[in-house]
Amino acid sequence: MASNKISYPHPVLGNGDDISVGEISPTVAYKISDEAIHLTFENLTTYHSEIDQMLEKGDAVWHLRIQCSRTYMRENFSANNSTFDIRLKGEDYEGIVDVDITVVAKKDIPDYHPKGLHDDYEEENFQLCVGEVIGIAPTFKFLVDKVYDPLKAPVSSLVRITQGEHDCGPFTLTLDDDLIIVRLSKSDWNEYAGIRDRVPTIIHSAIVVPALAEAILHINEHKDSLWGGRLNDLLQANEISVDAPLAAAQEILASPITRTFNEVNATLDNGEI
Repeated sequence: MASNKISYPHPVLGNGDDISVGEISPTVAYKISDEAIHLTFENLTTYHSEIDQMLEKGDAVWHLRIQCSRTYMRENFSANNSTFDIRLKGEDYEGIVDVDITVVAKKDIPDYHPKGLHDDYEEENFQLCVGEVIGIAPTFKFLVDKVYDPLKAPVSSLVRITQGEHDCGPFTLTLDDDLIIVRLSKSDWNEYAGIRDRVPTIIHSAIVVPALAEAILHINEHKDSLWGGRLNDLLQANEISVDAPLAAAQEILASPITRTFNEVNATLDNGEI
């Protein structure tokens, strides 16, 4: 779990040291199948007597937002109880799913001044409108990885090669995504588009090997991502050590340098170049 500190025009429980009394730390359990995702929320409480009372009276409500960056699916739910169950369609989600849990005002709240305010607020009162955030919990994340066989899956299940925004120069690598994203310069992309299906082993040697090696080097930082989980499964299934990332990448791709040499020599022997 991780929380992001956001600047609000009023004190929010769970946002830094805005409010020192209370804590929002619900538990989220999940069961995943191809057909459905079942989420169970427990301990939906703030441990702040005034805010919990607002929830009991209906002046505030729990807002649960489920979103998936890979499928662009986003759903919102409201809850009043300390426990809540949600059933999502399995086909709508794949990759990392974020669950944001907040407490929001359900009615206008005049003269809001909860106990435990930071000294910077002094004696100031706040006017909250419907929908204003009152409290936030750490973001919960979980991985939806559809039927995946690490011994049979193609490298495309780990790496995506796409066009970048830069006109020329070396490719860039993004690891903070569901897949390992390789972005080629616009000029390199034009060349790549014409040969990617004709000489795949050369592509593996020139692009995928260094990209995989870099990813393996940082895999411990990204094990919760889609590519991190899959790559970790692949390494374990084949008993490949991560101590030598470059060697590990070549082993995953079944000696791509050797296959590249064979491919180029065969092409030359056939007089195709």
